Amino acid sequence: MTINPNELSSQDLIKAGKKSVDRSVRALMQEMEHENTLVAETPVARFQKVLKIYRNIKPLFALISAIPLIPSTWRAALVMLDQALEALAGVSGELTAQFKAGKDL
Repeated sequence: MTINPNELSSQDLIKAGKKSVDRSVRALMQEMEHENTLVAETPVARFQKVLKIYRNIKPLFALISAIPLIPSTWRAALVMLDQALEALAGVSGELTAQFKAGKDL
């Protein structure tokens, strides 16, 4: 979803991105319904859960950060959060491979 905020109003941006965001959020809700909440989560499992949520709401971040109605400083903060989460998503395989339960004991 490539959006140029200079060409579209906030309402147009939302209308253009609504299907993509709705699809991603529905997929996330379906995935989260199948989560086993009875098992205690390890730090790695929590990290993977955050990344799963991030990947599904990434289109929402993109849409919100492009809406001109939202103050530019808020949009910039959302972009920074998105970039930080994207960086974490890029190293997730390394973190899970290095983590060994109880190795610090």
